[in-house]
Formats: sequence, C-alpha cells, structure tokens
Amino acid sequence: MKTVAAVFGIFAFIIFVPLIGVLAGAFVGWIVGLFFEETIMGFFSRLGFDTANYAMWQIGAALGFVSAFFRTNVTKGS
Repeated sequence: MKTVAAVFGIFAFIIFVPLIGVLAGAFVGWIVGLFFEETIMGFFSRLGFDTANYAMWQIGAALGFVSAFFRTNVTKGS
C-alpha cells in the first residue's frame, strides 16, 4: 500500500507542480504587464517573436510552465 501511495504521490507531484507554475506565471505576467508591457514586448519582438497576438499573462503562463517543469532541485547534505 505504501508503494501505491508513493507512486500516486509522485504522479500527483509531476502533474500539479507545472500547473501551479502556469497559474503563478500567468498572475506574475499580468502584474508585470501592468508596468513593463511595452518594454518586454519590445524585447521579444527584437528577438524575432511576433508578440502582436499574445498578452503578458500568456507569456507569463508559458514561462511559468517551462520553469516549473524543468526545475532542478539541489540538496545539500550536512
């Protein structure tokens, strides 16, 4: 039973951490877009991205997913 619970916990972690990252990224993207939307969209446009069809919350959600999904956990032994 402990093995089943551990496997379920791992799958839940793999599924829900990126979703939380998406929600946090969307919220932070929206907040940052209130103050710096022109600057960030100009930066992305210079990198070659077409930003006319995207809002800041969408960019934040995408970046939040990537950062949550590819997060590295570093532990330091004592």
